Amino acid sequence: MARFLILSILLFTSALLQSQSVHSFTPSSSVAKSLDIRSINPESAASPLPTSSLLSPNPSDTVIHTHGGSSIQLNAWPLTASDPEGTIPDYSLAIQRIGITIVSCYYTWYAQRQYTNVLASAAFSVLCTLVFDKRLGNALFCGTFAGMCSKAVIPSSSLALGLGTVTSILYEGMIHYNNKFAGLGGRLGLTAFIATSIVALLSGVTTGFQMDVLSFQALTMKNVLPMALWHAVGAVATIVLRETSDEARSADPVRASAVVGLAGALLLQDKSAALAVYGGSFVGMAAPPRLMYGILPGKGSAPATGSFKVWAAFGLAAALGGAVH
Repeated sequence: MARFLILSILLFTSALLQSQSVHSFTPSSSVAKSLDIRSINPESAASPLPTSSLLSPNPSDTVIHTHGGSSIQLNAWPLTASDPEGTIPDYSLAIQRIGITIVSCYYTWYAQRQYTNVLASAAFSVLCTLVFDKRLGNALFCGTFAGMCSKAVIPSSSLALGLGTVTSILYEGMIHYNNKFAGLGGRLGLTAFIATSIVALLSGVTTGFQMDVLSFQALTMKNVLPMALWHAVGAVATIVLRETSDEARSADPVRASAVVGLAGALLLQDKSAALAVYGGSFVGMAAPPRLMYGILPGKGSAPATGSFKVWAAFGLAAALGGAVH
């Protein structure tokens, strides 16, 4: 019962903050035509305004904002009214990005003393997206992924802090400055995986993984089907949460993924199922044009696409990932 209460409070708080958020909006050409903007400034009424400045489409207007999100034309995150084309919405100060990465890594690692790694990562991420600037979300999320590693791999606090530091360095180099794998879900987890592997290698800690233990005999429907299903559930839930919201804060893939992961951790008793839902939510963080059509963020517009087709594409992609998992 306590878990349901915590989840309800978090979701209510999230919805309340979203409803109080104020976001800038650039009118589309259809809206601009119906507005007499010159009436706002009487001094400019005598001189006609250039039609190009009024009627030029805004990149974010390729998203049709209805109740149900961008159900017709999908150019989801990071193409929003407040984010420049072709860039990721990162915070400008490196010291704060590095700091939040290290702190989130250490906290998630430390919280595993009492909670599962999924609950620690998702709950901390949801809380931080409610409190801090959303542009810190990517660095924060990347840090929590690194902190999800087993204490058998990172057994001490000093190693956890070292892992956070390595993760922040890789994040800065791969994501912030080079924007690798732009528009694809899972790139933050990949960065965290590389950082964890480096720290484990340098510290001499073995992960226990051996190639000779791999066997295709383990790939039975009994093992593969549940993982594929829960991954698909996580991905579809995340993209639905992003695309059915009229608020930019809900469309944030970090918050959407964290909320889905938190729900899975609180509602599912099977830890493997909760982990699978969280893993699937990372697929749901992808930009639909990139996942479905290979279009890089800011490099073009996707064709008109119905919501069901989008959900099916994300569900299929996540199911394949779940089978591999």
